[in-house]
Amino acid sequence: ISGILIGIEHAAYLATRGLDVVDAVSNALIKSGYDKETKQQVFIQSEDPPVLSAFKKFPKFNRVFEIEFDIRDVSKPSVVEIKEFANAVKLRRSSAAQVDGFYLTGFNAVVERLRDADIQVHVGVLKNEFMSLAFDYWADPMVEIATDTWSVLADGLVTEFPSTAAAYFRSPCSDIKRNMSYTIKPGEPGALVDMAAYGALPPAPPPAPVLEPADVHRQPLPLCPTEPMFRTFRCRLPPKETGKNAEYTANLAADG
Repeated sequence: ISGILIGIEHAAYLATRGLDVVDAVSNALIKSGYDKETKQQVFIQSEDPPVLSAFKKFPKFNRVFEIEFDIRDVSKPSVVEIKEFANAVKLRRSSAAQVDGFYLTGFNAVVERLRDADIQVHVGVLKNEFMSLAFDYWADPMVEIATDTWSVLADGLVTEFPSTAAAYFRSPCSDIKRNMSYTIKPGEPGALVDMAAYGALPPAPPPAPVLEPADVHRQPLPLCPTEPMFRTFRCRLPPKETGKNAEYTANLAADG
C-alpha cells in the first residue's frame, strides 16, 4: 500500500451536532504517526474548502478538492482560489471526458487547465459494469483506464474495482510507448459517433458550466456547540421565554 485516502463529508453539519470531525481525524493521524510519515502518502479529500484549509498545517499531506458536479472548464480566478487550499482536484468522469449518448465525443479542457497550474487531477469513480462504459471503450473497463491515463492524462484514478486497475498497470501491454505486438489503446473520440445511424444519438445536452470562484465556497466551519444536542426522534425547539424549559415536538405519521 503506497498510501491512504481519507474522505471527509458533511463536516459543517457534524460541527453543529457537536462532532468536530476535522479535529478527530487530525488527532488520529498524529497518534498513528502519519504526520511524520515519509514512505506512504496521505490524501485528505473533501468538497469543503475549510476542511482542506484546516489540514494545511500538515505540509506532507495531499489535499484533494472534490467537485461533485459536471464542469467543462475552470476559470483562472477559480484556479487561484483552489491553489489556496488544495494541491489536487477530484473530477467526475463526465467532467474529464465528453460522453454523449454513450459515444465518446471529446475531452474537456478542465484537466489541462488544472495541470498547467500544477494541480493534480484525479478522475472517478470508475466502474466495471457495462452500462457505465461508453461504446468507444468496447465494454472493457481497461480501455477506459487507458483513456484516462494516456488521453486525459489524469494523475490518479478513483475506482470501485482496484484489482482491475492493478491488473492494467501491471501488464506490459498498458504502456503504449513500448513497441509491443499488442497494446491496450485508449478510446478515440468520435471514432464511433460518425458511424452511428441517424437518430441513434439523443438530443445534445446543454454544456456543463465553467467553474467560477462563486462555486468554491470558503465559509469557515461552524463552531461546535458547548452543550450536547438532544438526540431522539423528536425535534428540539428553543424556549418561548427565558427561564422556562425548552418545548419539544414530534412528527408522527397518521393513518389515512
